[in-house]
Amino acid sequence: MKKVLVLGSTGSIGQNVLDIVYHNKEKFKIVALTTKSNVHLLQKQIKTFSPEYVCITDKVDIDFKNKTKVLYGENGLEEIIKITKPDIVVNAVVGICGLKPLLCCIDENIKIVALANKESIITGGEIVKNKLKKSGTKIIPVDSEHSAIFQCLRNESINNVKKIVLTASGGPLFNKRKNKKMSHSVESIVNHPVWKMGKKISVDSATMMNKGFEYIEAHYLFGIPYEKIDILIHPQSIVHSFVEFVDNNVIGLFSEPDMRLPISYAMMFPERLNLNIKRLDLDKLNNLEFFLPDYKMFPLLKLVIQYAKISPSYIIAINAANEVAVNMFTNKKIKFKHINKIVQDVVKKHKIKKVSAIEDVFEIDSITRNYVNKILDKI
Repeated sequence: MKKVLVLGSTGSIGQNVLDIVYHNKEKFKIVALTTKSNVHLLQKQIKTFSPEYVCITDKVDIDFKNKTKVLYGENGLEEIIKITKPDIVVNAVVGICGLKPLLCCIDENIKIVALANKESIITGGEIVKNKLKKSGTKIIPVDSEHSAIFQCLRNESINNVKKIVLTASGGPLFNKRKNKKMSHSVESIVNHPVWKMGKKISVDSATMMNKGFEYIEAHYLFGIPYEKIDILIHPQSIVHSFVEFVDNNVIGLFSEPDMRLPISYAMMFPERLNLNIKRLDLDKLNNLEFFLPDYKMFPLLKLVIQYAKISPSYIIAINAANEVAVNMFTNKKIKFKHINKIVQDVVKKHKIKKVSAIEDVFEIDSITRNYVNKILDKI
């Protein structure tokens, strides 16, 4: 039986993880759960899974009235990893706060990190890569696109890869692109046409910032040069990504868009679970569509691709600006169009800095957040 720690158990990924565990109790045991502030859902999860430890990163005084031990703060995420020493850590927290727990997992030689937190890779890619060389930890991606690539590359030499192609749904705005009166309200933006996701990733999908981050994540996870990574918009989300090899063979992963598939693959690796989910109907394959990205419609995607090749410090700054801007948008303090303006402004003001340690990452992150908070008054 595998011991599992879920970082971010109350989010959409975390809830899917727990659904898998609930239906496979003979294979998995939940040893700890964490949340930012959703203590009411956490209470329900505690009753169902009886973890020995939980962590709440936003301090909320609450009595769980049971034997569960409670840790607080972002430092609690690292502490809970060290205390429980699980076989699998699912990193499903949102934002750059997932970086330190990921590095902690590597330092603690956690066997498997099922990674759903892309910000930890895009902001700390080189640091993570260097630490992995000295660790027994294996990172298995949970994003459907990177899971697809991971599976397509099994038993293949990376030297045989001509290119990888990340697919993107296009988010909630793509199919409405000809409608000049389409709504950019919070409610319409977070209502993804295919996937059930949290607010942050839904907004990132609408701007396609999410795909830009996945472009960087693929570079670090698979050791693929940026020049060998392409992006195609695929609204049906049936083909989750492709790998093209030097002999011009192309392998892709096809499935229904259900996050339990890549999650279960990461958790059971190298085996597979017999999942009770909808099978892919092959007659859908005659309706598949693929489009090149429209960079005028998605300027942030073009910006990330451009600046990822220049310096990691740009990406740390872009991520920080985006996190603040998206949070402001979902709290209805700025308009959707302001996300792009804020990120573009940060890129213009950013001065390249050396990134060789985690302290460098968080220094750039802090400076950027302070700058964004200052310019918000001018919007």
